[in-house]
Amino acid sequence: MKWENNLNMLISLTKEKMEELFLQYLHDIFELPEISGSCVKGVHITRDTLEDAGKKAFESSFHDLYSDVDLSVKVRLPKDGSVTPEEYMKRIDRFGVNEDTALGWMFVPENSVCRIIFKNGMRYDLIFEFEYADDVSQNMGAPASPVEENKDWPIDNVNRFWFIQIQALGKLYRKDNLISAHLANANCNETLVMQMIRRDRQYGTNHHRYGYSEELEYVKELGKVPYSSDDPVFNRIADQIYAAALAYDRLVRHFYPEYQDRSSAFLEIWNWYESVKT
Repeated sequence: MKWENNLNMLISLTKEKMEELFLQYLHDIFELPEISGSCVKGVHITRDTLEDAGKKAFESSFHDLYSDVDLSVKVRLPKDGSVTPEEYMKRIDRFGVNEDTALGWMFVPENSVCRIIFKNGMRYDLIFEFEYADDVSQNMGAPASPVEENKDWPIDNVNRFWFIQIQALGKLYRKDNLISAHLANANCNETLVMQMIRRDRQYGTNHHRYGYSEELEYVKELGKVPYSSDDPVFNRIADQIYAAALAYDRLVRHFYPEYQDRSSAFLEIWNWYESVKT
């Protein structure tokens, strides 16, 4: 499969380009033998109907250039329980989701959903539906070498942060200031939690009667956002989103020294959002 086709750092998405990328993603997903079908907004897609049904499905989900796609995939697993849904969903890399192709992703396990923002700007809620059969065997292959997990800051936190950054950005450009501000504040608070954990590690205790007059990392970046409008509320929220991104990239390295910045990919998507704003 050619998941790398999802990677396009020069973001310039039209509705037609988004449809093209969506159809390519469907083709890649249907290369997985256990996928028996997919569905978007009530439009059912099979291998035989992929092109026509895929176009109808995309049209049904498209609202604007910030739209995501609620893509349900039906997965056939062995009836003997040799592969559980929980084990299967951990292998999200088989759906092209990894640090090279995706900016961020997060799981909603109670709904069997993985929420994804690819670096090419395409967003998906990938919803898993499972069915079981006696004639199915499942070989998922070897996973890529996993990142050595830091118990103080699981890698899932990193992937979730960047997905929420895109959520905040999309809400901002759709003029939903309340939710965008809430998400922006939440991610600024994430950087504060990281600083607190770093302090605990530095002093060997999580009990501090007094503080140490610490500088707040995200505050160092406030006032530097390169995007603005005539709306002061937009500017205030954008400032926080931007500051959280740059501060997070710095702070993650204290937990993962080999971490590669993701803010550049994030800002590529932001540039695109800015260029198409109304």
